[in-house]
Amino acid sequence: MTKIQILGSGCDKCGKLAANAKLAAERLHLSCEIEKVEDINQIIGFGVMITPALVVDGKVVSSGKVLTPDEITGFLAAPACDCSCQCISSETKTTESPCGCGDHDSEKESAAPCRCSGRSDKKKIMTIVLFIFVVASIVFMVIKQMKGASSAAAAAGTEQKNASAVARMDDVLTVYCFHGNRRCMTCSKIEQLTKQALEEKYAGALASGKIVFRAVNVEEPVNEHFVRDFGLTVRGVVMAGNGRFEKFDSVWNLVRDPEKFQSCIQDGVKRMMGKTLDE
Repeated sequence: MTKIQILGSGCDKCGKLAANAKLAAERLHLSCEIEKVEDINQIIGFGVMITPALVVDGKVVSSGKVLTPDEITGFLAAPACDCSCQCISSETKTTESPCGCGDHDSEKESAAPCRCSGRSDKKKIMTIVLFIFVVASIVFMVIKQMKGASSAAAAAGTEQKNASAVARMDDVLTVYCFHGNRRCMTCSKIEQLTKQALEEKYAGALASGKIVFRAVNVEEPVNEHFVRDFGLTVRGVVMAGNGRFEKFDSVWNLVRDPEKFQSCIQDGVKRMMGKTLDE
C-alpha cells in the first residue's frame, strides 16, 4: 500500500493538496493511506522549509505548491518499462498484455512490437523540451541576479551591519518574524499574533525603541544571511538581543490557541530582556 503524507499546518492549501492526492489515487485505482502531518517537529524532520508539501512512501516529492491531481498522478504511477508498459514475449505464453494495449501476441515465435513506443518517443521529446526550459530559466535567473549583484551586496552589507548592531545593543531586543515569498494563512497569522502580543504588554518598549519588531523575507538575497546567523530550519519567530538569540519554533503549534501563543511570546521577551525591560 502506498503511503501519502501531506505536510502543513492545516491551512486551506494543505486541505486542497490532500483532496487532489485522494483524487489522483482514485484515478489510478491505487490502494493508499493519506496522512496529514501538522506537527512542526515531524515537518522539520523531512527537511521541508515551505508548506504544503507532498510525501510519497517517505520521499518528499514537492513543497510549497498545491499540485493538481494530474501532477500527483505522475508521482504515484511508476512505469514498468521504457515504453510505459510491460511488454511480454512468446515465452510468457499468455494471451493478455499487462499494459492493456492489446498489441502483444504471445502465441507468435517472436515478441510483437509495442505500439505504445510512439508514446515513449513523445515522452522523451517532452522531457527534452522540459529540460531546455529549466536550463533557460536558470540562465535567466543567473543573469538577473548578476545585474543586481552590486546593489544587493551593498544593501546586504548595510542590513547585516544593522542587524548585528541591534543584536549587540544591551537594552534593545529585536523580534524577527521570518517568512518567504509565498505565505500561507498560518504564516500570516503568526506575524499578526506576535505583533499583538508585543503591543498588548510592551507598547511602551516598542515606542521607545527598546523592542524592535521586524517581518523579514528570508528568500530575498539581502536577507539570506539570517538563515545562517540563526541556524533557521523553519520560518518562525526569533528574538535577538544582549549578544544572544532564541528561536520560537513552537509558535507553529500554538497558532490555534492565541492565549498560549501570546504567553509564549511575552514570556520570551521577559526572559530575553530580564530586569532591563520596563513594561
